[in-house]
Amino acid sequence: MMRLAVFFVWSILLPLGHANPWEGPQTPLIDPATWGLTGITAADCGVCHTDIYAEWKLSTHAAAWVDPQFQAELHKDPEVGWLCLNCHTPIANQQAHIVQGSGVIRNPSTIVNGSFDAAYRDEGVSCMGCHWRPNGIAAPHANTQAPHATVHDPDMTEDDTCLGCHQARVRLEDALVCHFNTGNEKMSAGVTASCSSCHMPTVDRPVVVGGPVRTGGRHTWAGSGIGKGPGPTHAGLDGLDIAVTVLPVVGDDLIEVRTSLHNVRAGHRIPTGDPERSIVVDFRLLGADGTERAKYSERFGQTWQWSPVAMQLGDNRIEPGETRWVQWRQPMSAETVTIEVKVRHIRLSADNLRYHIELVKQGHDGPTLSALQSYPTERELFSKTIQVEAVSR
Repeated sequence: MMRLAVFFVWSILLPLGHANPWEGPQTPLIDPATWGLTGITAADCGVCHTDIYAEWKLSTHAAAWVDPQFQAELHKDPEVGWLCLNCHTPIANQQAHIVQGSGVIRNPSTIVNGSFDAAYRDEGVSCMGCHWRPNGIAAPHANTQAPHATVHDPDMTEDDTCLGCHQARVRLEDALVCHFNTGNEKMSAGVTASCSSCHMPTVDRPVVVGGPVRTGGRHTWAGSGIGKGPGPTHAGLDGLDIAVTVLPVVGDDLIEVRTSLHNVRAGHRIPTGDPERSIVVDFRLLGADGTERAKYSERFGQTWQWSPVAMQLGDNRIEPGETRWVQWRQPMSAETVTIEVKVRHIRLSADNLRYHIELVKQGHDGPTLSALQSYPTERELFSKTIQVEAVSR
């Protein structure tokens, strides 16, 4: 099976001066007293920013560390797992050890971090991951008044804030690669709208308890809508318009099921991000007695070989604005039959989930067995059932 250490770090701020941006936290050690704060965790921020905190808790950002899939990947190759932390726990206070030096990929020299906060680590991508600035907390509004230091940053809703982690293509070893290409997909498609315009839809609400109602971005970062665990999750975005038609094939005594997948709303390919993701269209034909007579599936996604040399073997994902058709033909029936069509977004393949589970059973570190066995690996995007009347013969 594959040995893949996935990391996606392309630091925007580079505060620690590393030779390569993936070699250190994106945000340095923070002393809350410097800015007049009592704490820097999301829970601390949530005392005043209650609505935003409630939104964040539903996000996949909040599960970036505790995500069972991430924990399984992190422990596959412990010598390089530290690379993954700089996006999943991007604040230096969240990391138990600080890497020293540069240019060493496996087992680099580290020092114990005296400011490490395990509870803060468990918050994953927390508030300061995006809002930290050397002189205060970044605010998108110019006239912010707060009991702590703030810095007006009107550009924080632009793509650079997102692509520091969500755009990264690099190879460090034959089987150690990262391939998160959403930013390039968006740029190649000529999409000018910002990532946040879809993934942080506007909402009118007080930014702080008792404050005025202001227009801001919702902090759920809606995406696929597949949760990271058993807890609640925010509804996903549906970039696809999906339609199904069934029609006879003239002269061939066949019926044809046509499913169209139109990428009408996403500014990137569908699916994007993790190379594991795919869209699967499933067809089933059921007889009058409900038994399955035939089935067919078609997959849209990336295909990779992970070892001994990682390489992309194929990519048939759906481009922005593109419509993809899936067609399936079956003989006309002398009985009334039912055709079922489902479209699913897959986060993690069944084979790789089984692989993760087997490693845990063998005693490898990582998530608990129960966390993996209950892990949500997919979401149904569309389902339709069509009855096709019997034909006389």
